[in-house]
Amino acid sequence: MKSLHIYMLVFGLFIQTVASSQIQSVSLQASGLTCSMCSRAIYKSLKKLPSVSKVQEDIAHSSYHIQFKDAQKVSLADLKKAVLDAGFSVAWMEVKANFNNVEVASDSALQLDDFTFFFVDIQKQKLNGERKLLIVDKDYLLEKDRKKYAGTFESKAEVPDGDRIFHVTLPQS
Repeated sequence: MKSLHIYMLVFGLFIQTVASSQIQSVSLQASGLTCSMCSRAIYKSLKKLPSVSKVQEDIAHSSYHIQFKDAQKVSLADLKKAVLDAGFSVAWMEVKANFNNVEVASDSALQLDDFTFFFVDIQKQKLNGERKLLIVDKDYLLEKDRKKYAGTFESKAEVPDGDRIFHVTLPQS
């Protein structure tokens, strides 16, 4: 019943936009690394995922840029789990997609691939070209950084058909 109420809230009260693009890539930073062996463990864990075609690691910043195979379903939860399985946590995760005149604002939702991205803490605007979306949900952003968004959304809301709602903002460039 709670899922139904959340579904009605998100899709009944908020404007939802369907974007015609797909997720192009994901960048993430891991926390808790102490050496290059730690970085290598995360790299290997990410490369094992069936949807991942390429992982570029930046050892100096403990970050990873992940590209996907064509026609493969992307799972942001699987990316997070790969980092956790390597023994570390996600400090931040950004999704990169290409947009064509898509209007967004705080409290608006955007359907992209199999995900619903719910915007928080942004001004009304149109997205054009390549843009990054910073995920602000628990376990996708360090708690100290999440405090900025405290109270602006209900964490881990699920819609009935299993699509995940990710709360996002537009990172400062």
